[in-house]
Amino acid sequence: MTDIPPFSRPWRAAIVFAGLSGCLGVAIAALNAHLPERFFIVHGREMVGRAIDMQMWHTIVLLLLGLWGGKRFHIAALGFALGIVLFCGPVYSLALRGPDIAFLAPIGGTITMLAWLTLAASALRKWDRR
Repeated sequence: MTDIPPFSRPWRAAIVFAGLSGCLGVAIAALNAHLPERFFIVHGREMVGRAIDMQMWHTIVLLLLGLWGGKRFHIAALGFALGIVLFCGPVYSLALRGPDIAFLAPIGGTITMLAWLTLAASALRKWDRR
């Protein structure tokens, strides 16, 4: 049996965030399925559904980066985590008649897109095999 090296602090943080985000995504999906319509704005249930999709797909990416990413992917992982919070949080809040923080959603979406570009750029960097 070989020893598996312990995860570094940033990668443990990515995995913990992915676990919490996945749990929250499932909980919000349950609320979306069972809450009466009066809790939502018009078309709010559909908005929540799209935000759940966005959250869960990006949570999977963050988990994969936490498990198999290297140092070069730290910034991309941080971007995905921030993007999840700053995009999905305001959408949930708006759709569920919470505080109006919708102005944060475009910032979160932009950060998420930049995280994808950072992921691509990081993968293109020459590997340092020292």
